[in-house]
Amino acid sequence: MRGGRRVEGAHPDSGEIMIEHAVERPADALEWPLTGREEVTREVLAAMARHSGSGVLVTGEPGVGKTRLIDHVLGECAGADTLIVRGAATEATRNIPGVGIAGLHIVGQPAAGAFSGLSGLSAAVAEACRGARGVAAPARRVVLGIDDADQLDASSAAVVGDLVRTAGVTLLLTARSGARLDGSLAHLCGRGPLRVLRLANLPRTEVLDLLIRALDGPVDGLTTDMLWRITRGNPLLLRRVVGIGLDTEDLASVREVWSWRGSPGRHPRLHELVAADLATLSAPESEALEYVALTGSLPRATFEHLAGSPTVGRLADRGVVAFTSSGKADAVTMSHALHRQALLAGIGLLRRRQRYRELIVAAAETGVPDDGDPATVLWRLEAGLDVPLAQAVAAAGLALASGDPVLAEDLAQHVHGAPGAVLRGQALIAQGRAADGERLLADHGGDSAETVALRSLNLFWGLNRPAEAQAEMARRPRDAASSADLRVAELGLALFTGTVSITNPAPPPAAEVGGPRSPLVADAAMVLRAYRLTFRGRPARAAEDFDRGTLEPPSRWPAMRGSAAACHINALVLAGRLREALPLTEAYYSESVGRAEPSEVAITAHMRGHCAMWEGRPGRALAPLREARALADEHTPFPLRVFIGCEYAVCLAALGRPQEATRELDQLRALIPDGLSLQERLEFSRIRLLAYSGSLAHAADLANRLADRYLRESRLTTGVECAYYHVRLRPSPRAAARLREAAAACDSPLFELFAEHGEALSTGDGPALRGLAERFAELGYTGLALEAAGAVPGGGRTKRDRLDDLAGRCDGLRPPWLPPVSPPSSSSSANLSSLTSREREMCELAAAGLSNSAIAVNLGVSVRTVTNLLARAYHKLGVRSRRQLAAALPLSHAGQAHAPGHPVSSLFPGTRPVP
Repeated sequence: MRGGRRVEGAHPDSGEIMIEHAVERPADALEWPLTGREEVTREVLAAMARHSGSGVLVTGEPGVGKTRLIDHVLGECAGADTLIVRGAATEATRNIPGVGIAGLHIVGQPAAGAFSGLSGLSAAVAEACRGARGVAAPARRVVLGIDDADQLDASSAAVVGDLVRTAGVTLLLTARSGARLDGSLAHLCGRGPLRVLRLANLPRTEVLDLLIRALDGPVDGLTTDMLWRITRGNPLLLRRVVGIGLDTEDLASVREVWSWRGSPGRHPRLHELVAADLATLSAPESEALEYVALTGSLPRATFEHLAGSPTVGRLADRGVVAFTSSGKADAVTMSHALHRQALLAGIGLLRRRQRYRELIVAAAETGVPDDGDPATVLWRLEAGLDVPLAQAVAAAGLALASGDPVLAEDLAQHVHGAPGAVLRGQALIAQGRAADGERLLADHGGDSAETVALRSLNLFWGLNRPAEAQAEMARRPRDAASSADLRVAELGLALFTGTVSITNPAPPPAAEVGGPRSPLVADAAMVLRAYRLTFRGRPARAAEDFDRGTLEPPSRWPAMRGSAAACHINALVLAGRLREALPLTEAYYSESVGRAEPSEVAITAHMRGHCAMWEGRPGRALAPLREARALADEHTPFPLRVFIGCEYAVCLAALGRPQEATRELDQLRALIPDGLSLQERLEFSRIRLLAYSGSLAHAADLANRLADRYLRESRLTTGVECAYYHVRLRPSPRAAARLREAAAACDSPLFELFAEHGEALSTGDGPALRGLAERFAELGYTGLALEAAGAVPGGGRTKRDRLDDLAGRCDGLRPPWLPPVSPPSSSSSANLSSLTSREREMCELAAAGLSNSAIAVNLGVSVRTVTNLLARAYHKLGVRSRRQLAAALPLSHAGQAHAPGHPVSSLFPGTRPVP
């Protein structure tokens, strides 16, 4: 192993210095376990045990793992009563008299057990049948394993067949796919037919398992999907591609997740592998693939008209092409971009134009696509035919509106001047290339309402440049006050900058008359409407709108499509429909992986982790949140990057890793410009981090203040969440009443449960808490069920059993604010219970290393007040120093979070530690 390396450089988002640990593993250090072959192993062993034939023949394409499989099976057969002989037939030994099988040896005795020629094999089998070393003993079972049995010459096969008939030898053979049971193989069937089992390539799930075990770490879904598509699940090819990625360092573990960075198509060695695969195609198959490579996606009817159904079927069987369904008709696409790139590289200009002309003729004869289809317009342009400028512009706009930004960009390349530049800019933004799109729109877009709105949204959501986004909005045309596009942009800024009240009317849906003219702004309108409903305390309404189709994920802008999916899942979770959200999240994730959109995969992976956190299972949430954090980059909408980082930090804190969690929030703090409401999202995450780290009093105080701020500004949903945290950490009738009032202003049944939970905590209502625990558990919010059950007064075996059951379903998590099952017995615990909440808060901050003046600044009180409260607390606890104070606090996670080398100011900004 080459070891780890420290990578230092400019963070792509903040310009800050980023230091992270990138793990490297050389290809030759990897161990590739046999995986995904359990079922076929059982089939082979069962067939060999039945003695109803000569044995088993395993077939499959090269590299599928036939040799690994039979070696594994032979290992399972090993025993004192079994003699296992191993060898291989090759082309080199096929015509050597007396040899026939190379490398014959007795397994387990590679040196002493080796023998040459088939005569030695016959002698060994005869000895085994007589008993070991001629001593009277039961005859040993003999299993003969031969690779590439289809390469055996007829005389050698006849000898082996005689051994099967006369000595009862059981055969375990491999052969290439398509090998027929005639010729040499027919001579092997001494006691009956061979059982033929075809070994298939690994499915996607098994490829993921193999990669995780070989690389010894998690692999993001996008990389897994790319490797599976390149190799089609062939283990040997997978091993070679992974080796190339490791050697070139494009496959690396950064932020604890293995990811392939950049396009795999740029590596000559990969092209050689792909070229070797494509070289096995027939001439008609290669020519047919050129049509698909040129178009990217081709109507199936047109493809079959050009290539013929048999050719299309063979290509599909080999997995080179795939069929997809769309609103119009079935389409054919290349299974992987590498195949397409390799084919495109070999098509010259003249042949390219000829292929496009053939496509145009086929489209005219089949009627798909029609003359006005953007694809047909592009084919005419690429064929060198005359196309009116207005038709090319209209086709590019139609392609963008229909959700094909790549086709829109290709068409815009043929449109000269500002119109083409503006179309290209929009197409680039739709592909997640925010910076490239902004440059084109800034230079050529003018000051139309649609351009101003799109640039403003892109500058903020795509590029994290809120000041420029606001400046762009300031230069909007005076006569555009009623523009739906500008109203969408206003809302986009208002939701996260606080510059405009979010109680303003929401923009109309894109489908309404007078909606946004820009298709991308229309996508944003759909997403922002969902955000606004959710933020304003209407998550149930948002979820219902998604159910009815009033809200739906956009088709044109992948980043917005992912954001809409996140809104949908979050609305379901906040509406109390977590069990419905879980399978939908998996569906969204699978779809985004299939589309190979990194920003969309990052967002949907984050929602998988988000749901697991709401289940109360941070251990399960860690992997998808880590994947989301690894994939999130400049193409991911900026607010979503913040949400991803915050949830990941809280998950780390819940798992007892407060130092790492604090570093995550520190990095996020540096990314968020001043004045954005996202700072408050960070503050809420800090509250949760403090709570999981044991600083309960301080977390409760911050939650109280933040809840007031959110509710005062009518951001009801997060206000309810903060108020709920406050009452859980510091139950009181006043806190419960505020939560009840806030929940009543929202439409979520889950928030009603929150209010009931707060009231039961403040009054110590045991029956109500037990009922809430059951209801939370029934809805899937097991962590909240654990909290409700844990707060039931008293102890006893029944309560302990119930808590153990719920904690087990939460992967063992017991939050620090969960009361102990049994009453405190130690004197220190008794003394702790005598502290007031304010005294407890002071003690937690002092134990974390803050000076009295720093505590005063954080809590907004005088230094004298801090000194007096700490003095009273010291007296109650019987301590004299901060060191003794830290030891007296049972929840010492806060102190652990500030170990040497990790500043206290990370959790408490603006403070300094004291010895």
